[in-house]
Amino acid sequence: MATTPSTLTPLTFTGLSPYAKDFQSIITRSVDIAQLSITQLNNEASDISSEEQLATGIQTAVGNLATTLSNLNSLGSNQSLSGTSSNSSLVQVNASSLASPASFTISNITSLASTASYSTTNGYANATSTAVSSTGSMQLVINGTAVTPNIDLTGSGNNNLNGLASAINALNAGVTATVINTGTGATPYFLSISANTTGSKTIQLVDDPNGAQTQVALSGTAGANADFYLQGQHIVSPTNTITSAIPGMTFTIAGTTSGNQTVTLSAASDSSQISDQLETFVNQYNSLQQLLNAQIGPKAGLLLGNSMIGGIQQALHGIMNFRGGGTSGVQTLEDLGMQMADNTGVMSFNSATFDALTPAQIQTAYSFFASPTGFGTLAATLTSYSDLVTGSIAGQETQWTTETTNLSSKINTLVDQANQMQSTLAAKLQAADSLIVQMQTQQQALTAAIQSLNFTAFGYSNTNTSTFNPSSGSSSSGG
Repeated sequence: MATTPSTLTPLTFTGLSPYAKDFQSIITRSVDIAQLSITQLNNEASDISSEEQLATGIQTAVGNLATTLSNLNSLGSNQSLSGTSSNSSLVQVNASSLASPASFTISNITSLASTASYSTTNGYANATSTAVSSTGSMQLVINGTAVTPNIDLTGSGNNNLNGLASAINALNAGVTATVINTGTGATPYFLSISANTTGSKTIQLVDDPNGAQTQVALSGTAGANADFYLQGQHIVSPTNTITSAIPGMTFTIAGTTSGNQTVTLSAASDSSQISDQLETFVNQYNSLQQLLNAQIGPKAGLLLGNSMIGGIQQALHGIMNFRGGGTSGVQTLEDLGMQMADNTGVMSFNSATFDALTPAQIQTAYSFFASPTGFGTLAATLTSYSDLVTGSIAGQETQWTTETTNLSSKINTLVDQANQMQSTLAAKLQAADSLIVQMQTQQQALTAAIQSLNFTAFGYSNTNTSTFNPSSGSSSSGG
């Protein structure tokens, strides 16, 4: 990141002689002359900053268009398959990447995954002083398995609800203990233990595990697993979101079925995904074209002649001129409803043309977008410009940053030299000003002495010595 260059400010001359204003003018003029080179370098740095801003805008627009081209390529490859559920209140499709159309039946959803939660049946009078263990040793048991090590409450101030909750949480056993204050009765404090994740899970608390092994009375629910049938196969899951039952599809169990109720999950082609992406493509294409047009022609901006402008324009021409490999159906973007409105490169999308495509033409559209040398390659071409790390625009921005840093360094050097120059000049002028004031003082003293001599010797009080004529004075009386 470039450093901010220093600034040059003229010194204020504070002389006492009649020439102080002239000396200030000399300093100001000298600084103005030095400022010429600094201003030129500042203008260069400003131009580079403007170029960077323009390039960043183009970089973003190119990246957006490249993403849309990649999306169209992916839609063509997977035939815009979209996962749907016949009853989203029972089962919701979260994501689908299936490569071919398919359908799956879910039935007998008897339970949803829920979280286990227990609390002590009996309350405690105080959370910090009432003992919770007879020996200071307790044990947490989850799903019938003891969690190790045992809970040690023998330390000072630990054998209480707060100490027990902290000790349970320190075990990192997948449960969280909390002290609850109901605020009513003589024993308002209770210990709550909840599982951190859904699924069937029992929780027990044992006092004196190495001795009497007394069960601490707990009440609550053990949680539950999601329980359902997929294609007739029984599935039990500790979570409601199922990621591996159908490779390529993630779905969530949201409700239970009744009777013979079933839910169908489908992966089917949805051509509206293509039309949506084409709408996005048109908007992004036009936005990018507008940015590029601003850098071309007699009123072009600072990027006129920059090679990346021509390269991106050529890539856009490649997109519009791309032809599919088939001999019928969809072979060009124009066949999908894309139209050029004028010679400035502005594009529009005729949705009526797209909606009139037959199922067979939609299938050729998928092939058109999925072509190995088509939209995937075109997207890669644009990405070679827009990538924030390896793209050519990023490389250009790095060069500009280096140039700006060098310019800032040169500006700082010139400012330092100018400041030194005006400091030296001001010191010399200050000395001259002081000398002038001294000479003026001496002149005044000499003038006063001459006047005194005139008056004493000749009785002449005229202060203008140029008109002094001793022969015309009172000396004639002594002749």
